[in-house]
Amino acid sequence: MARRFKDMQTPEQQYAARQAPALRRMAHAAEQEAERQQMTADVYGRRGRDYADPAKASRAQREADRQRERGRGLRDTANQAEQATAPAKRRRWSW
Repeated sequence: MARRFKDMQTPEQQYAARQAPALRRMAHAAEQEAERQQMTADVYGRRGRDYADPAKASRAQREADRQRERGRGLRDTANQAEQATAPAKRRRWSW
């Protein structure tokens, strides 16, 4: 009887398993926003153009870096949540 309860997931593990896909979606959205900001930084950062705006380009670059870091953090959190919910491999005698 004790083995049955040892194999069950705790409520915290069940919650983490449900949250992992949502965290991955948020990470994807952050990465998409980083790409958008990077394009803005690339366009306005061109020197010698009449639409060049170094201040706007640097703001967009900082925002792109921030969004990339946020996406990495969310993806790491999702990976940790999935690892916490993975059942431990049972040790058995090898024949």
